[in-house]
Amino acid sequence: MRVPLVNWDSVCSPKEEGGSGIKNSFVWNVAAVGKLVWWVYCSPDKLWVQWINQVYLKKQSWHDYHPKGDVSWSWKNVCRAKDKLILGFSHGSWSLDSKGYSVGSGYDFLRTRSQVVPWHQFIWHSWTVPKHRFLGWLLVRKALQVKEKLVALGVCQDDLCLLCGRATETHEHLFEDCEYSKRILMGMANLCKVSLPGGDILQGFWQQRRTQVQKSVLMCAFTACFYFIWKQRHTVRCEQVLVHPDIVCKQVHQVVKMRLRVFSNRILGMDRVWLQSTELCK
Repeated sequence: MRVPLVNWDSVCSPKEEGGSGIKNSFVWNVAAVGKLVWWVYCSPDKLWVQWINQVYLKKQSWHDYHPKGDVSWSWKNVCRAKDKLILGFSHGSWSLDSKGYSVGSGYDFLRTRSQVVPWHQFIWHSWTVPKHRFLGWLLVRKALQVKEKLVALGVCQDDLCLLCGRATETHEHLFEDCEYSKRILMGMANLCKVSLPGGDILQGFWQQRRTQVQKSVLMCAFTACFYFIWKQRHTVRCEQVLVHPDIVCKQVHQVVKMRLRVFSNRILGMDRVWLQSTELCK
């Protein structure tokens, strides 16, 4: 059985809380059934609710009702949803009127909450290629299967970096300190006419005093670098082929140039002048 890179609760958290924004289908299903719970509370004129009152509730309080053992599975499922949502109805999360409850609000009430993370804005940036931003998310969570982790799992015998062979392959080494990776990052920095910030490159650029468009361009460019570094690392592992970093940098450049064409209508005024001063679109 394969060990997941990120636990499911974290995957299903909102992006601003460090997750991927995917909905948890089990929680969503409970929230959807909660709509029926809410109808019993506040829509007595609905035919289905009248039938429920006649067959199951029989003038009992819905708030305190517990199903007997001989009722249907579907009705037990509605009652289980009520038990999970009852605090929301009890403490005013929803008003008992025609606009009080929605499946979305029920899901938000039931889901696991985490602290807001400072990196979600630049990791999930809309200008970056989707598969690049997903890898960036795994990177910032330190969830990639670098050799440091693989040795701990007993998958491989040594922990040396596959790109330079000089140090332990950790997240920090592979994407910040590795001489091979630095060649690619420096190549992109030269194309962008910028200096690489120390430490976390994406966060460093994001915190600089630049316009939003300039930050967006840099996120697109350097997230692409990380993706191609990881891709090249896999090429070495699977095919034992190490492409020259200058060639990889040219590949990154082509992808970034095509991506920026998608957003060319948003690059205006001084931002366009800045972009033309770089070599990204050449």
